[in-house]
Amino acid sequence: MELRILVSLAAFFLFLSIIRPLVRGLWKLDGLAACPLLALGIMVGIFPAYGFRPECIPLLFFALFLTFANLPDLSALFFGLQSDSYRDRGLLFTLTTGAVFACTLWITLYFAPPMDMEIFYERIETIQLQDSRRGAEFNVRIYDPERGESAASADRPLLILVPPVAGSFPVIDAVCGALGERGFTVITYSRTGFDSPAVDGSGMPVRLFLPGLYRLINALCRGLSDAAANAGGRELEEGRRFDAEFLLRELSVNNTLRDKLPGADRNCVFLAGYGAGGAALTVLAGMEDFAASHPQVRGIIAVESPLLSSLEGDAPPLPPPSPDNPVGAFTRRAGDFAGSFIPKKITHIGTIPRPLLPVLFILSDRVIQNRSGRYETILRTLGAARNMALLVAAPGAGPFDYSDSPRYYPIYSALFRGAAYREGRAAGPDMTAALITNFAALVLESTRAGETSGNAPLAATVLDGGIHVETGGVWQIPGGRTILQP
Repeated sequence: MELRILVSLAAFFLFLSIIRPLVRGLWKLDGLAACPLLALGIMVGIFPAYGFRPECIPLLFFALFLTFANLPDLSALFFGLQSDSYRDRGLLFTLTTGAVFACTLWITLYFAPPMDMEIFYERIETIQLQDSRRGAEFNVRIYDPERGESAASADRPLLILVPPVAGSFPVIDAVCGALGERGFTVITYSRTGFDSPAVDGSGMPVRLFLPGLYRLINALCRGLSDAAANAGGRELEEGRRFDAEFLLRELSVNNTLRDKLPGADRNCVFLAGYGAGGAALTVLAGMEDFAASHPQVRGIIAVESPLLSSLEGDAPPLPPPSPDNPVGAFTRRAGDFAGSFIPKKITHIGTIPRPLLPVLFILSDRVIQNRSGRYETILRTLGAARNMALLVAAPGAGPFDYSDSPRYYPIYSALFRGAAYREGRAAGPDMTAALITNFAALVLESTRAGETSGNAPLAATVLDGGIHVETGGVWQIPGGRTILQP
């Protein structure tokens, strides 16, 4: 509601500026010249206060345009001069500006988040952890419905869910809650200075990390084709890899964290991640030393996680021999300097992970037709897996539909729809939790040899047979069952 009020206030200021040339009664109100600037200030302030709001960007740019268009009158106001240049605007300009204003305002309000933004799941605790090695601060959220006297004997499988860098844990709160209801104890987190925005324990944004936001957008838009953007994506993957290793380490040594998990079996851990987090976990699953040193990790789930770290560009050519004369040396240095500004392209796929742990890839249904480009690294990893490997795609699901992003950021779902999109949500938090739970239940059953038989059972769900499924690696489902009908 607060966000809508601010947008409406900014829109009111812009509306006054637009209609001023047409309403004679407003001509003598010189202070109206500042209305576009006030609207611009409100729109700019929304982002640090409420995090990155993509639906507000069109209205923000419109306010910026109208501020520049109104600059003569604004300057006259500040210097105590008289100016009526706004009256020189023709009717065509006013009508066109009004139409653009109406369009941008409709986008901002139509794709605004719902007024009820409270957390779905109530049985949670939040603690803060510090990674002194990297100087990183974590707000860790624990979802565990098994509280009280029965918690200590529950032996619930533990799932560490690495959130998307954009949106952090509010957009996966419903997923975590649904996983908790199906039998997991779930841990997720937000990291200050990395997530955009970082989120405190109450779920409110505490800081919009602009460099990280730019790096994230650049990696998402150009990471598959541009080497510089790809390098930013690699940094995101590396950061999430260190996060996962840190949390696994804290489970062993941090008594405060362990005391918050009385019903969780720390010897039965699943790792799941979105985007760069899922890619980082896939890389970890392919590391022999990781699998050997973390026997408690039973499986990996990667949600819409292309492996940017497996993409490479052509190696730079060997430099020619250094010229002997000063003019030639200067020319060469100038050419090298100019060449450094030329974008380097991604040209091929390099080394891909070969997971030693069971892995599940949850993807948009675009993977069914698009076997190259964004999903080619995942498909190759699926075929190269040295353990159980599955790929699933719900019909009509877009890249953001496996989280609660369509609720918090409706414009994402509208812009990035699935190939077989139909009205209504084809995927969502419940389906995501069901896929993860079914996969974990099958993994535990296939590897059960006494040490896992004491785990509390996971509540598997029969799913629609229309979900696309591919298998890879050495897949051994007990009894010929599938992830859709476990």
